[in-house]
Amino acid sequence: MYLGGERAGALFERSTRRNTARVLSSIRSAASQAAENIQTRGRLDISNAGKFGTRWTEGLTAKVTEGGGHIRVSITEKVPYWTVFEFGATIQGKPLLWIPLSFADDAQGIRARDYPGMLFRVDRVLGGAPLLLSADDKQPKYFGKESVTIPKKFHLRQIIREEARSLKGYYASAMKLAARLPVE
Repeated sequence: MYLGGERAGALFERSTRRNTARVLSSIRSAASQAAENIQTRGRLDISNAGKFGTRWTEGLTAKVTEGGGHIRVSITEKVPYWTVFEFGATIQGKPLLWIPLSFADDAQGIRARDYPGMLFRVDRVLGGAPLLLSADDKQPKYFGKESVTIPKKFHLRQIIREEARSLKGYYASAMKLAARLPVE
């Protein structure tokens, strides 16, 4: 088959190759835009959720990978127990959880069993939570609870779903831009 004196098969092949490159480039562009948005919005969500430092915000990463004929957006969080804050959770003590008191600066970030120095338990007569006091300064350091309920604080899955719904628009914009670029 010939078109305008040129073999149509070769013309079709060139056109297909050119369009395939544009389609792949546009898919990669859309995936990159979604990954960037997920990472930016996710980090903002984590930082707005409370006292979550750079370990949490910088631990959230989104990157585009390719393999097996697929282009993927992979999202990871380096803090392994992040799902506790994505879904909420109730943590049970064995038999109690020992939580540092807000004014006990030397106990912050340290488990009761790892506290430097001796601790002794005081059960309060009026039924308040039991306390662990330092044997050195006789000041309370921890209080005991049977369980703690952590509410949902992150919305990462919601952000990912929203960005997935936006992929079609990102792709369409990238295709329009690719159509305006000169053919190589």
